[in-house]
Amino acid sequence: MDSKAALRQLLRWKRRQLDPRNLGWPPRSGRGRRAPGLSQAQVAQLLYVSERTYAQLERGEMTNPAPEFLDRVSEVLQLAEQERVALYVYSVGHEPPRPQDPFAGTAVSSSWEEAIRALAGNPCYINDVAWNILFCNDDFVRMFPRNQGAEPRVPERNIMRYMLLREYTRECHMLDWVEKWAIPLTAQLRTAVASHPGNMDLQELDREADRDPVVGPIYRGHHEAYVHPDGDRRRMRYSGYGSPEQLTQCCNLHAPSRVGEIAVCSATPLASPGARFTMLVFTPDSPNISTGG
Repeated sequence: MDSKAALRQLLRWKRRQLDPRNLGWPPRSGRGRRAPGLSQAQVAQLLYVSERTYAQLERGEMTNPAPEFLDRVSEVLQLAEQERVALYVYSVGHEPPRPQDPFAGTAVSSSWEEAIRALAGNPCYINDVAWNILFCNDDFVRMFPRNQGAEPRVPERNIMRYMLLREYTRECHMLDWVEKWAIPLTAQLRTAVASHPGNMDLQELDREADRDPVVGPIYRGHHEAYVHPDGDRRRMRYSGYGSPEQLTQCCNLHAPSRVGEIAVCSATPLASPGARFTMLVFTPDSPNISTGG
């Protein structure tokens, strides 16, 4: 099936699902067979366009329909998010620039929690569009620096705030912090704030990063185009990784840890655009490599 046929099938099927009476039209009367759902003329009326214009879209004959028009069609026909994505792909050849739901990316299916907690061997977590951790596995919890004798724990819910704005993170956990962490992370944050202007958590992160005496100059002064970390390699300390003789201390406060490199594997849950699943594959340094922070 080509894209025109797929688009025609999608829009006709969605029209058939809607009862005109629920949208203000009187019950149909008179003789003759009536197709269920909305007619093309009724959809056009709801869109404030001519019937001919809407019919061109449904036949796949409209050249480069505007995103605003496609979003209005999605609203009128009550398309679910995945159906809206299909509308864009069939009509213009690519996915929409942003989710229609302003709360998209703030929650994921509970099946993700089961999947992540079942993974073992590498730190894994899933965060929402504002980097609030939704679910994580035990390896992720054990990764963070901790005081001598303390139980492993995630230091705070927002992983972006932890990576950017905490002094002990810069000094003790994430190595080569300015180049490998701060510059790409601030670029990610700028992109997220621009993409989701209504998200209050992102707006607060934006203000905190701008005001921070260390992060602020980086946030305002670098303008790299950076959207996601998938495939990145960065250096860090992994708390409690390996046997005691392989561990070193970053400072007198924290328990011994292992220095190494993480490979970042990142993906987006399809039903929650903007959320992010991340797995960190840790490779420890060989004993002859310097462990300086």
